[in-house]
Amino acid sequence: MNKVSTPEFWNQRYLDNNTKWDLGYPTPILTHYLENNKVSGKACVLGCGNGHDVMELSRYDIDVYAVDFALEAIENLRKKLTDKKRVELLEEDIFNLPTLYSNYFNFVYEYTCYCAIDPNRREDYFDMVYKVLKVGGLLFGIFIPLDKEIYNEGGPPFGVSIKEVMTLTHNKFKVIVNTFSNYSIEPRAGREKLIILEKIQ
Repeated sequence: MNKVSTPEFWNQRYLDNNTKWDLGYPTPILTHYLENNKVSGKACVLGCGNGHDVMELSRYDIDVYAVDFALEAIENLRKKLTDKKRVELLEEDIFNLPTLYSNYFNFVYEYTCYCAIDPNRREDYFDMVYKVLKVGGLLFGIFIPLDKEIYNEGGPPFGVSIKEVMTLTHNKFKVIVNTFSNYSIEPRAGREKLIILEKIQ
C-alpha cells in the first residue's frame, strides 16, 4: 500500500506541522465563489485538513461535513470551530463515504486532496464523488499542481493533468467551469485550475 493511503502518514505530517499546502486561511477562490453564488444544502469537504475552507463554507448557511482520516487534522479543526451546529466532523477515509452518504451531498469541495492520494486511485476518487453527490450536485474542485508530472516526479503532492480529470469524469459529470482563477494566490497562479462539474444521471 502506498504510504499516502494510510492515516498514520498524514497524522504524522500534522504532528510535525509539515503542512506546506495549508494556506492558514480560506482560499480566496472559494470565498469569491460563495460571495457571488448561492450554495445550499449539504457540502462535503474532502481531506479537510485544518479546516479553513470548512469554516468559510459554514458561514453561508450550509451544513458542512468535514472529512479527514488524520485524527490530528480533525482535532485541530474541532478546537477552532465556532459553529458546531453547522459542521459535522468525520474521521473517515474518503473512499468509504459512498457506503455512508450515498446520493447525499449537494456540493463536494476539493482542494489539495486529489493530488495527495495515490494516483492509481484517481478513477476510484471520481467514482466516490459521483456516488455521494445528488443528481445535479456540484464538484467544486481546485486542481493543483499542474506543473508536475504525475508519475515521474513522485509526491505528495502528485502532479495533476486536466486532460486526465476530463477523461475520468466525462461520462459522469457535465463541465460547468474550467478556468484559471484570478483569485489564485500568487505562488499558485497558473499552477492550479478551478473546475466545477455537475453530476449527471
